[in-house]
Amino acid sequence: MPDALYRLTDDFAPATAARWRELVAADLAGRPWTELVSTSRAGLDIQPLYTAEDWAAAGDPTGRPGAAPHTRGGCDPRGEPTWDVRPEYTHPEPAVANAQILQDLSRGATSVLLKLDPAGVEGVAVRSVDDLDRVLAGVDLALVPLALESGPRFRPVSALLREIRRRRDLADDKALGAHQADPIGSWCVGGNLPVGLAELLDDMAALAAETASGSRGVRAVSAKSCPFHNAGADEARELAFTLAEALAYLRAMDARGLGIDAAAAQIQFCFAVTGEIFGEIAKLRAARTLWGRIVAACGGGPSAQRMRLHARTSARMMTRHDPWVNMLRVTTATFAAVTGGADAVTVAPFDAAINVPDGFSRRIARNVQVILQEESHLGHVVDPAGGCWHLERRTAELAARAWALFQDVERRGGLVAGLRDGWVQTSIAEVQRARERDVARRLEPVTGISEFPALDETPVGRTRPAPPPGGTPAGLRLAGEDGAAHDPIDPLALHRTAEPFEVLRDAADAHMARTGARPRAFICNLGTLAQHNARASWIRNALAAGGIEAPPNDGFTDPQEAAAAFRESGARVAVVCSSDEVYAGMGPAVAAALRDAGAASLLVAGRLGALEDRWRAAGVSAALYQGCDVLDALRDLHRTLEVGR
Repeated sequence: MPDALYRLTDDFAPATAARWRELVAADLAGRPWTELVSTSRAGLDIQPLYTAEDWAAAGDPTGRPGAAPHTRGGCDPRGEPTWDVRPEYTHPEPAVANAQILQDLSRGATSVLLKLDPAGVEGVAVRSVDDLDRVLAGVDLALVPLALESGPRFRPVSALLREIRRRRDLADDKALGAHQADPIGSWCVGGNLPVGLAELLDDMAALAAETASGSRGVRAVSAKSCPFHNAGADEARELAFTLAEALAYLRAMDARGLGIDAAAAQIQFCFAVTGEIFGEIAKLRAARTLWGRIVAACGGGPSAQRMRLHARTSARMMTRHDPWVNMLRVTTATFAAVTGGADAVTVAPFDAAINVPDGFSRRIARNVQVILQEESHLGHVVDPAGGCWHLERRTAELAARAWALFQDVERRGGLVAGLRDGWVQTSIAEVQRARERDVARRLEPVTGISEFPALDETPVGRTRPAPPPGGTPAGLRLAGEDGAAHDPIDPLALHRTAEPFEVLRDAADAHMARTGARPRAFICNLGTLAQHNARASWIRNALAAGGIEAPPNDGFTDPQEAAAAFRESGARVAVVCSSDEVYAGMGPAVAAALRDAGAASLLVAGRLGALEDRWRAAGVSAALYQGCDVLDALRDLHRTLEVGR
C-alpha cells in the first residue's frame, strides 16, 4: 500500500476568489462581477460566491449544537429523528377530525395540532368536553404531544383538556404538548378581542403558572410569526416583531410572579417558512441566536435561553390555481425548516388554500416529512447548515438586521404600542407593497400563476363541510366577555402572493362559464419562427396569467394578410410579435392594418424604442416586455374585453 493517500487536488492550480472573479469578468464582457450580487427582501446583499474569507470560523463563533449561542439548535444524543411530524386538523366535525388524527398517527405523524373554532368555520367545532373527547378518542395523551390552537379562548379550552385528562386518569405531569396561548397574535389577526388585551395577558400568565407547576411536558404560550409573515413582512421584520412579542409575554409572566427561567420555558415559537431555502434556514438559525441573547439579557440561565421552535409552511406562498405546484413549495419549505433546526413541523396540504384538505392531499403532506426523515435521513444530521460559509454569513447578517429592528420596536415602547399606533402595520405594508410591485412585474414569479399557467387545468373544487348547528356555548366564553369588540387596531390580513393574478384568472373563468368562450387575444407573429418565437412564447405565457388565451400561428409577412387573419379570429385585442429588425421593416404598418381591421386594443411585444412615435401613430397603446407591469396590462385587457361584466 502507498505510504500516503493520493490527493487529486495536487494536479490542479489552487482555486481562489480572485481567479473566479477574473473568469467571471471575462464572461461578463467587461461588466463588473458585482452585477451578480442580489438583494434579499430584508435588504441583505447575497453574494454569488462565498469562501472561507466570508466567515471567520476561528473560535467557533456559533458554538456547538445544544449550547450557547444556540444558533446551531439542539442535539439528540440518541440519534433519533429530531423533529415532530405535526399535522394540523381543521375539519368542523369532531368525528371526522378524530378519524384523520388516528390515520395520521398510524402512518408517520408523531404529534397533533388541533385548531378549534366553536362555530366550526375555521376549525374543529369543539363546544364541550364531550366534543373534545370525541376528537381525541383513541389518542394516548401520554405519548402524543397535543398542541391546541384556540385563539383568545385558550383558558376555557385548557380547562376542557384538563377534564379529559381527569376522565382518562392521566396525571398532568404525564401530559405532552402546548396550549399555544397567543393573545397578541389573535389581536393582530382579528383587529380586536372579545375582552381587553390586559385581561388576556392575565389569563395567559395564570395558565403559564399552572402549567409550569403541574405539567412539565406542556408549554402554555406561543409566539407566532405567522400574522406578520402572512401580512407581508420580510424575514428581518418577521424576526424582530416575533421576538418583541415573545419579550412582551416574558415580561407579562414575570410581572405576574413567574420567574424568567420558568417563563421562558413556557414559550414555544412558531415561524412560517417559505420555499426560499437559504433565507429560511438563516432565519431560523438567527431566531435562536437572538432569543438566547434576549433571555440572557433578562437574567435567564443557559437552559432557558434555548428556543423551542415549531415551523409551519407559509400560507402566503400557497396558490388556489394549479395547486399541485404547492407540493413542490411545501417540500422545499419543509427541507428548509428541518435543516434550520425546527423541533416540530406542520406541512400544509397542497389544497389548503382552496378549502378543507382531502385524504390524498393530507397523505402527501404527511409523507413529505416521512421521506425527509426516513429516506433522506435529515433527522439524523445535527445542524447540516453549520460551517457553510454562505449560511453562516447570512445568519449573522440577518441577525444583525433583525436585532436593529427589534431595538427600534423596544425604543418605541414595545410591540403592543407599535400595534396600537399602527407603526408595525405600516412597516409591514411598505414591504408588502414592494413585493406586490415585483409580483406584478413578474420579477418575483409564481410558478403556475404568473409564470407557466395552465389554462386547461382541472380545478380542485371543494366546499367546506357545514359545521354542526350551534355557536359558542357559555362554557367557552371568557370572563368579562360582553359581545363588544375590545382594543380595536388595524388587523394584519393574509396577503397570498398569487392572489392578484388569481383574481384575474377567476374573472376569466367566470367569463368563460357565462359566455362559453375564454377571453382571447390575437398574436400577430411576423416573419419566420426564429424571428418571432421567443417573444410570442413570452406573450402567450403572460396573457395566460390573466386567463386570456392566445392561439399560436405560423407568422405573417404582409400587413393585409395579418389583418385578414385577425378579422377571421374574432378577437378584439392584437399583440404584434417579432424581432426588432422585423419591427423596423414592417411593424408599424402591420399595427395600422390591425387597427383598421377593428382591433380595440393594440400591443407590441418588446419595448417601443426608437419606433415609439410610429407605433403610437399606428394605434399601439402599450408594450409588453420583461420587467413591465404585466398585472396592470392584464387588467386593462380585461376592461377592453369586458371580462367581469
